[in-house]
Amino acid sequence: MPSSAILNHLLDPNIDYFLNPFIPHNQFRHLPRPLARFLGYRPETPKEPHVLIQWALTVLATIAGICLVGGVYNYAPAVNQWNPPPIVASLGASAVLQYNAIRSPLAQPRNAIVGHTIAAIVGTGIAKAFMLAPNNFFSSFSWVAAAVACAGATLAMSMTNSVHPPGGATAILACTQSQVIALGWMFPPMMLLASVLMTGVAVIFNNTFRQYPVFWWTPEDVGHKLRHPSSSKEGEEQQEMEGEKDVEKGPDWGSEQTLQRELSYEVEYLEGADEIHLLPYKIRMPHHITLSDEEVGILKGLQERIRAHSEVN
Repeated sequence: MPSSAILNHLLDPNIDYFLNPFIPHNQFRHLPRPLARFLGYRPETPKEPHVLIQWALTVLATIAGICLVGGVYNYAPAVNQWNPPPIVASLGASAVLQYNAIRSPLAQPRNAIVGHTIAAIVGTGIAKAFMLAPNNFFSSFSWVAAAVACAGATLAMSMTNSVHPPGGATAILACTQSQVIALGWMFPPMMLLASVLMTGVAVIFNNTFRQYPVFWWTPEDVGHKLRHPSSSKEGEEQQEMEGEKDVEKGPDWGSEQTLQRELSYEVEYLEGADEIHLLPYKIRMPHHITLSDEEVGILKGLQERIRAHSEVN
């Protein structure tokens, strides 16, 4: 690996660079259509329903999600025996993301589940560390512990590409709310359970008229280390043929759907790279290449085709 590439990895670390090659590719398309639909799979990106329908779904899903978690916390014997709080406040913020702003990258299952769990682990760890100090230091300076926990959770979520803003509140609660503090190391499993339940409700309600999640793990390419060489080559050839057809046809840049996708379009220039990587939501270019408007249009057309036929990862 060239020294410039090593320097880039050190200055811009990305855990997905190491994980994504070993993450299995989504296979939901092989499931029965109704089941695949309620797991977020669509052969084509659907059009959003009318706003009034979106609002109705948001209200119903929020009530269902919070009530489900609250019911489990308060009445499930295996959970209630640990005396958890009636509901964890940070889940309210998650509800806004998962039941309303469902297309935000911060609202996707990986971010919600992994983000909350990591934040709970960091928050609990910071609280335990502060408790080791003598003379009731923790009770007097729990607000300092909360600040450190929030900062640590933010860093941990960033390092794992699982940023979920409500996770900051989860970390703070681990240092400031008495019932949460009393849970100790049971708090992370409680948040994992709550996040899974909230995500399950999001999948059921949102997929009646909308699409959720946009991706389960990442919009980037995954699983190339798990693919058989021959099948991978066939897939690349098929993708090239489809891309050529799309260039001939030309994308509909005037449609509302295309305009929304265009907002997420991003070109990343890499030092020391010699190849062009065309991904559904990103184009990675060698730093020394300059494209004309016509060439950019061709790449956008190919990316649009890939994005339209990409599976929910």
